[in-house]
Amino acid sequence: MHKALSLLVLLLMASVSETVQAKNHAYLSTISTPSEPSSLLKSWRMDSEDFTILHEQLNKDFSKFGRTKKMVKNIFYRSHQRIFRNYEQFSMAQDTFTSGAYDCVSGSLILAGLLEYFGFEFDIIETTYHVFLKVEVANEDVILEVTDPLTGFISDDPARKTYLAKYSYGENISSPWGILASIEGANTPAIFRKIDLQSLIGLQYFNQAINHYNKENELLAYQFSVSALKMYKAERIIGFSEFLKHNLLLSASR
Repeated sequence: MHKALSLLVLLLMASVSETVQAKNHAYLSTISTPSEPSSLLKSWRMDSEDFTILHEQLNKDFSKFGRTKKMVKNIFYRSHQRIFRNYEQFSMAQDTFTSGAYDCVSGSLILAGLLEYFGFEFDIIETTYHVFLKVEVANEDVILEVTDPLTGFISDDPARKTYLAKYSYGENISSPWGILASIEGANTPAIFRKIDLQSLIGLQYFNQAINHYNKENELLAYQFSVSALKMYKAERIIGFSEFLKHNLLLSASR
């Protein structure tokens, strides 16, 4: 009875809280919703000496190249040289600054923050199980595939079209996302849409919800799903959060 009551209290606190602040949980990033172009970067500079060095070098590059394709290329490759060290699924931006780990969400978030700071026009593209960036520069589109440190700067027209076609019609389900496949079943959506920076931060929390569910910690997974919903009320995040809540309430009633 005591266990069930405690669990219900935790669920209530998670669902009615206006926001789940990063400082209240060791796993949560300290990134806040950007309110001005440089707010993310100010936070990251405080967190990481390597990022500060990267940012200062890019400022020097910008004074030479301005808003050109060369500058976008420098943002991509200098970031890989300085802060993106090893791909690790379910990494958050804070992990990048502490260990160099990154994935498509955290890596794209950092690149997007830099692109925004330097005034580039870009889209954050969410697909069914992936995220990438599309930058418009000199009347051309450049794809930034952060998980490919060697050839992820895609400016060649045939290569760009091939890349976009790969994600326009959905992707195969990889094992860490199996829980979504079991929930969504045959109705798994073929997602291909533009999102903003706040939604991308929400996807970081959603990834953590998936990660902790896979580790059999449903309560922490639910808390992350609530955090994700504060930033991005996507259908699948709502569905997964409700699934976790149902499981926790069922467990508490036993």
